[in-house]
Amino acid sequence: MCNNNIVLQYAPLQSFVNPNFWHKLSEIKLNHDRLSDAPKPIFGYYTNFNAKACLLETDYSAFNGDFTVPRQCHTAVGTLYNKNTIEDFKACDKNELLQIEGRKLIEDFRADRVLEDPKLLARFFVLSFADLATYNYYYWFAFPCPLTPTLKIPSDSGPKILSDIPELEHLNSLLNSKGGITNFFLVKSNEKNAIYELRDVFSDNTSLAEQSDDIYFAFADPSEYEHPSWLMRIYAAYIFYKCPSLVGKLIKFLGIRFDNKGECSKSLVWTVQQSEEVNFDEKTQFVGWEPNRNNKMGPRIVSMRDSMDPTILVESAINLNLKLMKWRLVPDLDLDIISKTKCLLFGAGTLGCNVARNLLAWGFKHITFLDSGRVSYSNPLRQTLYTHADAIAGNVMKAQIAAKRVKDINPTATSTGYVMQIPMPGHTIGASMQQQIDEDLNTIKRLVEEHDVSFLLTDSRESRWLPTLLGTTFQKIVINSALGFDSYLVMRHGAGAQNNEASGDDALAIDIDDLKCISGANLGCYFCNDVTAPGNSLKDRTLDQQCTVTRPGVSCIAASYAVELLVSLLQHPLRDRAPAYYCATGQPNTKVPEGLLGVIPHSIRGQLCNYENILPATQKFSQCIACSEKVISEYREKGNAFLFKAFETAKYLEDLTGISDFKALDSTIIDFDDSDLEISEPEDM
Repeated sequence: MCNNNIVLQYAPLQSFVNPNFWHKLSEIKLNHDRLSDAPKPIFGYYTNFNAKACLLETDYSAFNGDFTVPRQCHTAVGTLYNKNTIEDFKACDKNELLQIEGRKLIEDFRADRVLEDPKLLARFFVLSFADLATYNYYYWFAFPCPLTPTLKIPSDSGPKILSDIPELEHLNSLLNSKGGITNFFLVKSNEKNAIYELRDVFSDNTSLAEQSDDIYFAFADPSEYEHPSWLMRIYAAYIFYKCPSLVGKLIKFLGIRFDNKGECSKSLVWTVQQSEEVNFDEKTQFVGWEPNRNNKMGPRIVSMRDSMDPTILVESAINLNLKLMKWRLVPDLDLDIISKTKCLLFGAGTLGCNVARNLLAWGFKHITFLDSGRVSYSNPLRQTLYTHADAIAGNVMKAQIAAKRVKDINPTATSTGYVMQIPMPGHTIGASMQQQIDEDLNTIKRLVEEHDVSFLLTDSRESRWLPTLLGTTFQKIVINSALGFDSYLVMRHGAGAQNNEASGDDALAIDIDDLKCISGANLGCYFCNDVTAPGNSLKDRTLDQQCTVTRPGVSCIAASYAVELLVSLLQHPLRDRAPAYYCATGQPNTKVPEGLLGVIPHSIRGQLCNYENILPATQKFSQCIACSEKVISEYREKGNAFLFKAFETAKYLEDLTGISDFKALDSTIIDFDDSDLEISEPEDM
């Protein structure tokens, strides 16, 4: 026994959190954990190669189930307790939490899990709160260790350098020759193959005690100081618990430390003595909370506002509201399909601006504008993507500046503006413009093909004809929105038959009680209720008739409904082929079948004068001048040549589809005399 012993001191472990750890935590919280604050296993690592400050590090890989440590590092096993609110973080019983984690460590002692997996001795846990709105992260690390009797070292026996111990002169080459050495192992100085894993020697504790003079309890030591790291305290507690016969003996602990050349000659050996037995029960106390930077027992806070990657910051912030929806309200909401859907907006005016803002709010990232207008002084008040400075400039094109503003709002969005007019039926094209219009038609065709959705947001009826035709031809979702002074129409066009064949969705169009059903393939388009082709609606009209004069709130309402209708369609298993229901007898007694976000109507007609909406549904018109099979077939066969005929005169479409006969019938006077009438006798009551 040694006299005048002094207490062995330890160099405390210090946490180092890589910023990408908080990135990953934020992603997991938003996408997976949501409201759950259940403990989560994590991993950390430390190194004994040219180590500094006893650092234990965590980064984004801490959450990996198949965690792999960086080269020349060792694994630490941890648990994350991430709370939902700052109040929960503050109210958490820190002492009880330390006891819970400490008892887990002791259970690993008793169950011999440490023998099979020595890295369980390198233990830590983190109590945290992630304020995702401000990017402030509150956290507190702890390295639990049982409060055991203190280790003492002889006053005349300080730590020895490995190079001064002759019997271990071969250890450096032996360590370099062996791969996969764990962070806790044993070295026997009296044997040539001197390195053993814990499970290989603790099967015979009596023999271990008899050979204690030749045994070095080795561990990867991240300390750069004279004192061993905190890991040795946990290691020693386990050694004296597992082998009580070592109590009272002089025991040697070897802290392996490599320099930048991979040499361990500067490793230190401490000769210690444990004078009391180590027992653990329910009253065992634990220590290990890490002090903060002010050396006080309290949590730390880190702000990621400046250090986070701006793109990641914007992406996370923009999607915060959407991710919160998934936590509790709509857990099955598919945000990926929204972010991948490409939207083409025909018109960048009042409706176009409002639709774009709502698309951004829903997380759409691909928005393309097509418009030929310039920003005028009257625009910025109602068209929310433009400013007075744009109007002053005088030559700012709406499509281009709208695309720029979309990317100003969401830098991760992809947005482009195309400046061109939409050729229209009844608007004659001069010979000098035919080449340019032909190029524009090819561009518009390409844009419709490249996008998933077309929004019809123009200010005239005839300008919607070409996008309707192309949307039907290329089987794209088409959302139409039109405004009156205090009224609005929002509708989805029918999907049409796939590959020119009859739609198989008809089998799904099943009436339910007093509800009538129309399959998505058989729903009508904007022009299906017409028995005349659109003409030049702007010719010979005054200014108030040429402009869309509406109450200011109408466009906001219609734009919102248009985007919400699209989102509902995207969440439906059949997408644009989802059926529409309506009641032909007034108020239905049966609840209308709903999608993930509610009912999916064919059209929404509303008025501000009485603040009412109705949801009519109409079938596809077989002689429609925009979506009928005759028109589509003619376009597929003749291409732009067909379009130029339609632009020259609207009567061409009427003759092609046969609706000229309807107009002729309407103007015919039917003559008859009394003999043509058949008078029925009244039935008996």
